[in-house]
Amino acid sequence: MPEPPEAAPGGRQRATMAGRRVVIGFPPDARGRLPVVVMLHGADGHALTPFDVYAVDLYLAASRGRFAVASVDDWPSVDVSGALLPYLRGAGLDTERIGLLGWSMGGAGALRLAAELGRKKVAAVAAASPAVTAAQAPLRELVEIPLWLGCGERDEWAPQTQTMLKGLKALGATAEGGISRGCHDAAYRRRVLPDQLAFLARHVEK
Repeated sequence: MPEPPEAAPGGRQRATMAGRRVVIGFPPDARGRLPVVVMLHGADGHALTPFDVYAVDLYLAASRGRFAVASVDDWPSVDVSGALLPYLRGAGLDTERIGLLGWSMGGAGALRLAAELGRKKVAAVAAASPAVTAAQAPLRELVEIPLWLGCGERDEWAPQTQTMLKGLKALGATAEGGISRGCHDAAYRRRVLPDQLAFLARHVEK
């Protein structure tokens, strides 16, 4: 497991929305209405997993990204566009166009949600080890949205991820990422988090 960067994180806001925890992490010295990246946890995760397991607030601080990250408990049962985004807007964030970031089940969810919301609402999406087959992934609907797609070489989802990347590039999509060292675990996801945050910053920040 890589050690997180030695950086002073920004503030963290916790609240409850319809009985679910929502956690928002801000960059250091946050000012104004920041854009937001919504993080979707894996099958065994919850709203605090991005912070407690992946130290996303420390990686965000080290990246000097000027956006917030937000997560919610049990995201598959949440109306993201009808409930979560209005909640985040009420918390002072800019939700006109968002970023999406997820891993495993959350990576698959990030791809599906990006396809549903479309380019006008989603500025970019990053998915690590997405638990979805190339046949099930909405590749054609994602062509106009910049994507980062990656997987560990010893992960069972690596062949499907590689196939999706090839398919997206063949369709003319802006697709980054690839297969690199690691497997289906938190160590791999921490390892690629700096690249994901840098990718999202290029597309989400205004």
